[in-house]
Amino acid sequence: MANIRTERLIKRFGDVAAVDHVDLEIREGSFTAILGPSGCGKTTLLRCIAGLAEPDGGKVLIGGQDVTYLPPHKRNLGFVFQRPAMFPHMSVYDNVAWALQLRNWPKDKVRARVLEMLRLVRLEGLEGRAFRQLSGGQAQRVVIARALAPQPDVLFLDEPLSQLDAKLGDELKLEIAEIHRQTGCTTLMVTHDQAEALTLADNVLLMNLGKIVQEGSPLDLYRQPRTLFSADFIGTNSFLAGTITESSSGCTKVRLDEAGIVVHSEQNPAGLSVGTPVWVGIRADDIDVLDEEQRARYPNVVTAIVDQALLTGGTVIVQAHVGQTELRIHAGGSRRFQLLGKEGEPILCSLGSISLIARTPGEVPPNRG
Repeated sequence: MANIRTERLIKRFGDVAAVDHVDLEIREGSFTAILGPSGCGKTTLLRCIAGLAEPDGGKVLIGGQDVTYLPPHKRNLGFVFQRPAMFPHMSVYDNVAWALQLRNWPKDKVRARVLEMLRLVRLEGLEGRAFRQLSGGQAQRVVIARALAPQPDVLFLDEPLSQLDAKLGDELKLEIAEIHRQTGCTTLMVTHDQAEALTLADNVLLMNLGKIVQEGSPLDLYRQPRTLFSADFIGTNSFLAGTITESSSGCTKVRLDEAGIVVHSEQNPAGLSVGTPVWVGIRADDIDVLDEEQRARYPNVVTAIVDQALLTGGTVIVQAHVGQTELRIHAGGSRRFQLLGKEGEPILCSLGSISLIARTPGEVPPNRG
């Protein structure tokens, strides 16, 4: 295991800075996810750390050692890529053993280590199978076993579930979490899938346009987004324009521009002051639909007009509006079915826990086009 640090790391492609002066520190033994949309620079950042791409500036340090220009095979790393990259002409056993033979492991220790790794990924008894005899999930578990067998300092996962169907992906997601728990190997994963990042990682680096725009635990990023991009990318959110009217310890009040009412937030991590224009961010799954007699018992109650209500599995997804602003609601509970067929009707909504994000003049929220 080892920690990872970068200092002012830069990687350019022509005039585009795919990695733009990135400083990060990943603690030893952690599971860190680099999350972001396609083209944000997350894979390029991983490749620079792993030695698969040479940076144009800055430093990469692994375990305190400057490895910026060291080739990958000298960094003691393990790799798992998008496609299950098994050698098709080798058995499961030989695929895992190959990684140890490449590192010149003592011959008398190879078999025990291979079998240990296959038990770890729950493939015991399948040592003799070939690639064509395995499911996609099994093949990817072979690759994970092969990557971990030589005891790397860091395990790199580059979109490891993207080639699997949803059911297999969910199963392997849980197995990867358990494998990390058992091995404690420092793990760095790249993904565009927020569910993967929030489920697996204990630390998330959110990237946009070559920069890390927010870092923290999954819960921090989900509950306390610092920018409009962060709030929009993680989870399903709506954004209502408002202005802070009061700010004190434990309670910040905001007047909503279009609803004309005051809502309050228990959190103001950026310390926004009175008079600051803000976006009030509301998670779709934090909104409760109320009966009139419940109004006084809930905070931050607004009236919304239903545009559409759709049943999707166990949830009713409601598209509504407050003034000219869209409001997305993910309704659960036994009363959710009452929302079906209410197009054009008003409903009472408690916005629940809200986040506050500074709003710049002329800025348009994502849910308004």
